[in-house]
Amino acid sequence: MDMKIELKDVSKFYGRKQALDHVNLEIHKGMFGLLGRNGAGKTTLMKIITTLLGPSSGECTVCGVNVREAVKVRQMIGYLPQDFSMYGNMTAYEALDYLGLLSGIHKQGRKEIIPDLLEKVNLKSNLRTKVKAMSGGMRRRLGIAQAIMHNPKVIIVDEPTAGLDPEERMRFRNLLTEIAGERIVILSTHIVGDIEATCEQIAVMDQGRIIFKGTVSQLLEDAIGHIYEIKVSRIEVEELKKQYEVTNVFMQSSEAMVRFIIKDNDGGVGAAKMVQPNVEDAYMYLMHKNGGVK
Repeated sequence: MDMKIELKDVSKFYGRKQALDHVNLEIHKGMFGLLGRNGAGKTTLMKIITTLLGPSSGECTVCGVNVREAVKVRQMIGYLPQDFSMYGNMTAYEALDYLGLLSGIHKQGRKEIIPDLLEKVNLKSNLRTKVKAMSGGMRRRLGIAQAIMHNPKVIIVDEPTAGLDPEERMRFRNLLTEIAGERIVILSTHIVGDIEATCEQIAVMDQGRIIFKGTVSQLLEDAIGHIYEIKVSRIEVEELKKQYEVTNVFMQSSEAMVRFIIKDNDGGVGAAKMVQPNVEDAYMYLMHKNGGVK
């Protein structure tokens, strides 16, 4: 089986509004990050891959099967949407049992699978906890359990850590890495830290287009020579923001350490020194270079 997802010249319109603009992309086995701000087209792309939407033009195949063959493709995909929810009065076990029934898994099979799934997502001690009593992180982990219940070849998660506290975010990212194995796992997010911690292969979207595809290292390399840092007074921070794209401000009593972008034609800034970019710097530089900022 051809273990890849391939999009060829895929566009999507909602009436006159274009959500995807001639997207060409290959996604291979392992963790793949799809990064972009809200409204960039990530969710539309995910819905086309999962057959929830059809492309207006172009082709998309999942492991060699065209997404227009929805039944076959859905058998290969586990999907955790951004707005995953279940009936609040169901327990974790009941929720998975119900979703397993909908997926066509017979009763004995569900009995065998569900305890293992709950253990895998660290919810074994919560099998009788009602969904409405779960934290946001617990509900997302329950969502992953339902997504992998039928042992899919492809797992897609859309903005899975939005709103989670740092500890839950780290736990969820580790879980995704663990279940990747021989699967294709797509992490769609606007949170740069999630991509940095889990993915080496990435694509960046803006306004329905792919503006970067490659490795995290390549993204970082592109920003080398364009990220500067300077210590200024608090009063000077706002003036600096008017002149440059600021990527980070770290306040230190009456002063601030500011990281910002300098384009090729900007020249130097007094006492500012060039620094090595981090992934957030590199992402901001890419967006700035492509007109996606300001």
